[in-house]
Amino acid sequence: MNKRDNSLVTPRIRKARIATFAGFMMVGAMMYIWSTGVSAFREQMGLSGSLGDADFGLIALGIGIGAAAGSLFVGRFIDIFGSKRVIYTTAVIYPLSIIPLGFVTGFWFALVFGVILGVFRGAIDTALNTHGVQVERFYRRPIMSAFHAFYSLGGFLLGMVGSLFATRFTDSAAVPFTVLGVAMLVIGCLIGHFMLNKDDVPELAEPAAPHAVPVAAPSSGSNWQIIMLMIGFGVLLLGGMLGESSVADWGQEYVRRELGTSISLAGMAVSVFIGAECLGRLVGDRIAERVGSPQMVFGSGILAVCGLLLTMIGGTATSGLIGFGLFGLGLACIAPLMLSSAGRKDPANAGRNIGIVNGIGYSGMLLGPAAISTVVNYFGIGYVLYTPLVLLVPLALFGPLLMRFHTTSTTDKEAVGSFAPHQSVR
Repeated sequence: MNKRDNSLVTPRIRKARIATFAGFMMVGAMMYIWSTGVSAFREQMGLSGSLGDADFGLIALGIGIGAAAGSLFVGRFIDIFGSKRVIYTTAVIYPLSIIPLGFVTGFWFALVFGVILGVFRGAIDTALNTHGVQVERFYRRPIMSAFHAFYSLGGFLLGMVGSLFATRFTDSAAVPFTVLGVAMLVIGCLIGHFMLNKDDVPELAEPAAPHAVPVAAPSSGSNWQIIMLMIGFGVLLLGGMLGESSVADWGQEYVRRELGTSISLAGMAVSVFIGAECLGRLVGDRIAERVGSPQMVFGSGILAVCGLLLTMIGGTATSGLIGFGLFGLGLACIAPLMLSSAGRKDPANAGRNIGIVNGIGYSGMLLGPAAISTVVNYFGIGYVLYTPLVLLVPLALFGPLLMRFHTTSTTDKEAVGSFAPHQSVR
């Protein structure tokens, strides 16, 4: 049995990993500070009820557009100044940017601040993923899925706190947005201290086991080839993004109306999906370490497709619950493993590359609700899962091929292989 090589993992690297966990928790928490405060925000803006849906939809759209733009444009700053400086900056501005939304009452002011919130949401998401890849290079094995699991954990914990605020402050989001925003600001400032500097990169070394990924040297080669590869990653990931969006927006209604369940049981199906996704991310790195990241993405895509088919064909509440669970397990590790692979293709431009993939992903989150709503309007809610099903098939087939694809600018052997299936010694 091959022993896992942790020779590059110093106490400082371990602290950076813990700080990255905390960073993902903070970003997940910020998402749910907004989500649980939406009702109070709409009351404060005078947008409650169906008459306010259009204006609120534009504000939400502004947040999404800002997130896509922030993801795309922050990459160059990450590559120039390093993830740490960008995380420091965005960890301050992102939590502060939600506070004005607790006080605005005019539509245009709310739209402007919504776009600002979105810009720094996309920016810090890209910076944290880039930093996660930097830390991962020292471990020389998959660790990205666990980072994304803590995003879900942070959202769950702050969602509970935000719900308590929501029951007390129903007419204005000023108190929850201010109190929780300042709390996230403090956490952001603390974690920034332990992040790795731009020059904190491992020296080129031989892999610890056959097919393992050696740490990579900066590459110099075909820039357009790398960019096209990143676009390919982003387009394929739309399947996963739309899958999550379909469950979040339509999952409860689908289970209730198509499978004939109660509202509470339909809500449980969505909870099963979220719980399975979080569980999958907690254990996914270990599995990917043993079987290889491309193989893990292929298997995850197949599992997600099977979950959708079981839900659609089974026609019962039990099959729906099991199907949503399999769907969540399948989607869990696809995005983190593919983002990790994208970031290692060209380490010198990891920020730009992850920014491209993230930017396309956020664009998918913008287009997803409209696309799925169109399908529902024309064909009925019974077809709501067909869109992610169709997109997940090419993701499962071609995602692993992109992860293995070798470009002229790739010096990291990950381009033609994957992390080694190390056998840990207990």
